[in-house]
Amino acid sequence: MQTERTLHENACAGVRARQLSFYDEGCDAEFEITRPHGCGRLYEFLIEYRFRAGMRVLGLPLGGRSVLEVCCGSGMMAEKLARAGAAVTGVDFSSAAVARARERARRYGFAAKFFVGDAENLALADGAFDVVAVHDGLHHLDRPQRAIREMARVAREAVLILDPARAALTRLAVRLGIAVDVEQAGNKVKRLVPREVAGILRGAGYRELRWERTLMYYPHQPPAWWRRFDRAPAFAGCRAAFWAANLACGHWGNKLALAARRC
Repeated sequence: MQTERTLHENACAGVRARQLSFYDEGCDAEFEITRPHGCGRLYEFLIEYRFRAGMRVLGLPLGGRSVLEVCCGSGMMAEKLARAGAAVTGVDFSSAAVARARERARRYGFAAKFFVGDAENLALADGAFDVVAVHDGLHHLDRPQRAIREMARVAREAVLILDPARAALTRLAVRLGIAVDVEQAGNKVKRLVPREVAGILRGAGYRELRWERTLMYYPHQPPAWWRRFDRAPAFAGCRAAFWAANLACGHWGNKLALAARRC
């Protein structure tokens, strides 16, 4: 008879196979290569805000530093890291995503290396990179805690995590059909609890931890009507509403930016 552990592993293998099929064949390759370029003013603002939130909590200039991005997907955040001056390497379990990331680097003229690998079992030496980062990748994994430990092991100076946080507002959004608990690729969304992530990183020897939460929503692929916010008055109003919402409720926000430094 199959043990409970074997059943779990088989189920995880099935989800992983569906994810690979989706990311290799089921997604819009051109959109993944170009995102957020051409996605409209509001969408680009929100993606840039997430990146800047990460830079704030990290508190380190990236110029001259080596950065590994795990779960790099098609290289959207790798592009931003490279333009901030980092020597970027990206790793993803999907060979098609890695190919798209390489095409993005070629098309948009930034330097980065990409390879296929497993975020939960990085084939890299301890302290191989100055900074190890992830953007919207841990929530896809079966064992995000294991990936966080791997990030901590491979980082020499700091770890940066930009991922969904567990939040009451997200539970409401799921009930309203705005957010989902199971993604199109077939995986259950593993939303993070900041204090649990901080505990893992402290256990790995990191002493300086900072995080902030942001209340934010954007679909992976914005609908056409989002282009209405390209107009200056509409964009200004939406941005003002964003700031006001985060002033009132940002502390309970659904997007997490967390950084940990060794000293």
